[in-house]
Amino acid sequence: MPRKPKMQTSNDLIRENCEWPMTAGQVAKLTGVTTRALQHYDEKGLLCPKRSGEGVANNRKLYSPKDVDRLKQIVVLSSYGFELKDMPPILDGERSLTDALAERIEELRARERYLQHLILFARYAGIVGDDLFETLAFGTSEVDAFAELVRSSPAYADKAIRWESMDDTGLEHLWDELGAIIVDFLGGEDEDPFAHIESTVRRLRTWFCTYFFEVDDLDLLGIWTLFEDGSEEAEFASEVGGEATPGFLQSAVFLVWLKSMISELSAMAEAEAGDDAESSLAENQVVALVDFVCRSCGYPVPEAAELDSNEWGTMVEFFETVAGYLQNAFEDKEIATLIDPDGESVVDGALFERMAQAAREVELFPERG
Repeated sequence: MPRKPKMQTSNDLIRENCEWPMTAGQVAKLTGVTTRALQHYDEKGLLCPKRSGEGVANNRKLYSPKDVDRLKQIVVLSSYGFELKDMPPILDGERSLTDALAERIEELRARERYLQHLILFARYAGIVGDDLFETLAFGTSEVDAFAELVRSSPAYADKAIRWESMDDTGLEHLWDELGAIIVDFLGGEDEDPFAHIESTVRRLRTWFCTYFFEVDDLDLLGIWTLFEDGSEEAEFASEVGGEATPGFLQSAVFLVWLKSMISELSAMAEAEAGDDAESSLAENQVVALVDFVCRSCGYPVPEAAELDSNEWGTMVEFFETVAGYLQNAFEDKEIATLIDPDGESVVDGALFERMAQAAREVELFPERG
């Protein structure tokens, strides 16, 4: 079988079709690198071509094919973010170019993941209605308020007692498990970013149920509150992954919760409304929705016999907050696509506004004359 002819590379073509040596102007025209940059590389000792003659009036830099090859490497390394001071070992063969690029690519991937988390956090801050800078620096006010509610619950009090009874080994294992979840979350390379977020939240839920108290699949806001500003968990997450990590974890939990709530409430609304998506919600339907949302979010709903107008009003306020989050999520097209990529939801943000409006109009405790 005849051997295939060797393919010519761009370097081969340059060597064969250009006149050597080249001046700085010719190299600049050939490569697109400015003469100012060539001068800078010379001053830094990175690319020092021979001269036409010391002490001669026209003592010009004369570039060889090897100089142009070295220049190409400098350009590639610069495009991948290498600083000039870090290039000599690579250019001189003291460090493998392949290894250096592989290491840099991994750093860039880590940066890419960080930026993805940062973008999601910005979306999350927009949904909860807080100022982005305030949220990034001090956490979300809604989280702090809900955390206070959760921490006053009997289940949370039982958690505190259990933690106090744990020995050093048990506590170390507890934090090690959480640390592993955080590291995997920040370093994940799943092709589907939201699938990776969902996986992280499932692991957080398992960890929460093990060391805090049992919650159902929808009750994720308790986990959301773990990373409120100043909490032990938030401080630990900051130590593991950096100061922005608690916010990234909050946004991850919140987005998975949004997806779950939208799915459940869409199914409920569709079942109640039938074919008429614009039909008004009956009072008993509204009461069921408010009760469902509050219980699903871990809100300490009192027994019906203990319910009064003030408590019902507080529940409605909480429900309105949740409905507002859901409405804002639908208005953010990027988030809506992320949590419902196939467009399977039969509702939109207007439904949740109608739910909130209907809840405000329910009068379970009319004033008696």
